[in-house]
Amino acid sequence: MKKALLMFCLLFFVNSVGFAQESGNRIYGNQGYAKNTRTPTTNVGNLLLNNDNNFLIEASVLINLKPDSFVAVFGVAREAKTAEESNNKVNSQIEDFLKNLGAIGIAKSDTYIDFITQNKVYDFEINGDVAEQFLSGFETKKTVAVRYKSKDLFEKLLTAATKSQIFDLIKVDYIVSDFDSVRETLFDEAAKIVKKKEAKYVKVFDMTMKSVGLSVEKYDAFYPAERYQSYQAFESGAAKTTDYRNVRTTISIRKSSTFYYEPLEASKFDKVINPVGIEPTVQFTLYLQVKYRLI
Repeated sequence: MKKALLMFCLLFFVNSVGFAQESGNRIYGNQGYAKNTRTPTTNVGNLLLNNDNNFLIEASVLINLKPDSFVAVFGVAREAKTAEESNNKVNSQIEDFLKNLGAIGIAKSDTYIDFITQNKVYDFEINGDVAEQFLSGFETKKTVAVRYKSKDLFEKLLTAATKSQIFDLIKVDYIVSDFDSVRETLFDEAAKIVKKKEAKYVKVFDMTMKSVGLSVEKYDAFYPAERYQSYQAFESGAAKTTDYRNVRTTISIRKSSTFYYEPLEASKFDKVINPVGIEPTVQFTLYLQVKYRLI
């Protein structure tokens, strides 16, 4: 018997701790999710290979998990005449924010301040028909990451930030820690599905087969921010003109756009563990494909 070809296509989770971005102001820089959203690998149909009568049995499993904790990231930026003054303004604002966080039970050890940029700011001085650019000051930008475990604290975080004149909530990260357990659960369930399909084909179609190798074992993770899509709902009339040149200046009003969470479609999987409820979750998937030989 020829030695079976074993081909692994394994996508490991990169770190021991994973992050999932829920919607924050960052979503305005990542619109168009409907076109760019990643899709999981799901069943393509069990295939009978032409060479050596190899038969592939596949399984796809999805698990929805609530996070162990959260990290909210706020942006702080202040301008001043000098770089030192700009930096001092940002530090003062952050210190006030940390004080407000302490009042709601968040320790300083659960925060992290990250220096982003300190750049020059230019403006123009108008003299007649001449607009001359000059250095008007400096701007310092930093972010403050805040870790918390209870989702109920989120509104209090926003209030604390507002009190310190911080209005830029960049993102909220969902943290899931135990990837080993997640992978083990997914693999066990996928293996059960493969064995169940094998037994079914043997019984119903009187097939005789033998497993000869693992073809694909592909894990993936899908985070809330990847699953948000945008839309606008409005009807607009046509601006007609009788001018033969069809020239008209049209002034449009602002149309509000919003976002909504679109989880992975459960029907595409053989099994879904912890079916999605009313809140965004971290979604992990496994696609397993085992090679059998018809004998």
